[in-house]
Formats: sequence, C-alpha cells, structure tokens
Amino acid sequence: MTVIPVSTQKPDTARWAGVASLLWAMGPTLTLVAVLWSVSSRGYYELVEALSLDSGYDDAPMLFAGYYLGFTFIALFAFRQLLAAQLNGRILIGHATALAPILIAYGAFVAFALPLLPDVSVFRAPPNPPEFMFASAWYYMPKSADILFQQVIVAAIVLCAHRARIQLRMISLIMAVLFGGFHLTLALDGFTALYVARFTVAASIFGLVIPWLYLRTRHGFRWTYGLHWGFYALDAVVTHLVLAVPPWAM
Repeated sequence: MTVIPVSTQKPDTARWAGVASLLWAMGPTLTLVAVLWSVSSRGYYELVEALSLDSGYDDAPMLFAGYYLGFTFIALFAFRQLLAAQLNGRILIGHATALAPILIAYGAFVAFALPLLPDVSVFRAPPNPPEFMFASAWYYMPKSADILFQQVIVAAIVLCAHRARIQLRMISLIMAVLFGGFHLTLALDGFTALYVARFTVAASIFGLVIPWLYLRTRHGFRWTYGLHWGFYALDAVVTHLVLAVPPWAM
C-alpha cells in the first residue's frame, strides 16, 4: 500500500509562514520606499516653512519641480537593480515617447481649460483647504514632478513583488493597502474627513489597478502616470464647480 505523506505543518502556520516570507522578500524595498517618501514629504514642509511660503507648489513652482525631480533621480538610483530592464536606453525612449501625448494633453488642460473654471469660494471652501483649490496653473508643474517621483517608487514595489513571485491578485491587494493607507496620513495635516476619504478611496482603487497596468500592458508607466494625473484634473474640475463662487457674489 502506498503511503501518502501528510504535512505536519498546520494550515494557519503555513499561511503565516508565507506572509513572513513575503515580508522578508519585500522588506528592504518597502523600507526604502517609506524612507524616501517620508523624507521627501518632511523636506517639502521644512522648505515651505523656511521660505515663509503659503503654498510651495504655487509660490515656488520651479524650486519644487526641481525638488521632486531630484527625488525621482534618487529613487531611480536606489531602485536601479529592480528597474534595470526599464532603465535600458531604448526602453526609456519608448516610455518617454508614449508619455509625451499624456503630458501634452494635461498641459493643454492646465493652460486652456483650468482658467475657464469658476473660482472656488473662500466661504464654501473647507478650513485648511488643500493647495490646489486656490492654485494657479503653475501649481501643476511641481505636481507633475511629484507624481513622477511617486510612480517610480510604486513601480519599484510592483516589480519587487513580481520578482518575489507573488500572484498578481495579491500584488494588487498589497498596493491597494499601501497606496490607500498612505493617503490616510492626510488627516495628520488637518484636512477634512471628506477630503481624506475621497483621496484614500481613489488611491485604494488605483492601487488595485496599478500592478495589472505595469505587468500586463505595454508602456504601463504611461497609463499609471496618466491615471494618477487624471485624478487630480478631475478632482480640480469637480471642486471648482461644486465650490464655485455663487453668481450673486460676483
């Protein structure tokens, strides 16, 4: 009679062992991501305070565009092994070419569509409003660089998980938790619950989609960057329309 060996490891133990293995495989990347993101965010507020600015993006757009481009290059260097295939010169040119129409479209939105939107009323705006509510078109220059930085570190997490042979569904869940969870920290800056909730929900949904775009589509960076930027464009339009200065006050 053939004896079928039975694993002595309990299902719960095996499950937790699998989780521990995943954390071990992704730990260094997640730690470095947390450090870069935290340092960049803290550095931004320190600079704004040191320069006595009301809005860093709007008052010093060139400075903070350069600031986040600097962090983008730091992230590219820090994750160069994970991103090695993507950093190939030929592939980089392909990504840049694919991204160009996205940047042109959003540039047109900022230059031509944004000025047509009604101004946000200071009376309808929430206390401690986010910068973009009263920002000029210049706000979106550093914001574009900020999104670029975020997408580089997001790509590093996705590729790290993929290299660790984590299933696509699990990567999506990880990204939804991480990306959505990070946006919960907006509450620490004093923003309203509604603002924090909509950004957290949007980020969680985006996190679910990101891995599929990176791992299953050509030029996934174009689509993830485009969707990320597109959310800010959509949110700006809705905000300006909902919180517009009433006609009688003009």
